[in-house]
Amino acid sequence: MSDKDLESFKIGDTHQTGISNPVGAGVATDSGDDDAPSVGFERIETVLENETPETIGEKLTAMISDLEQFEGEASAQKDKLAAQKAISAIERVADLMDYLFQTKSDLQANAE
Repeated sequence: MSDKDLESFKIGDTHQTGISNPVGAGVATDSGDDDAPSVGFERIETVLENETPETIGEKLTAMISDLEQFEGEASAQKDKLAAQKAISAIERVADLMDYLFQTKSDLQANAE
């Protein structure tokens, strides 16, 4: 490619336009339930409605202890670092769930 060609070169010149709706993306469908209170976090909402803070805490604590055991037995440094990152993430999830359960409790108390 000469210097003159590079002056007007654009990345789009070498790539064909892609598909606007990839196969894995799927098509957004309307469920027809416009009055649903969900804001898109159905899994978290299900946990908040069906679980208690104690049961969630026990599950997350079990995960953390399993990861700590894995970290102690891991021989590769990358495995130890991955376990530490996962433990940190689960601790943040535990804090978030505590906050959400407290917010739910406060909202229910204000509604009464």
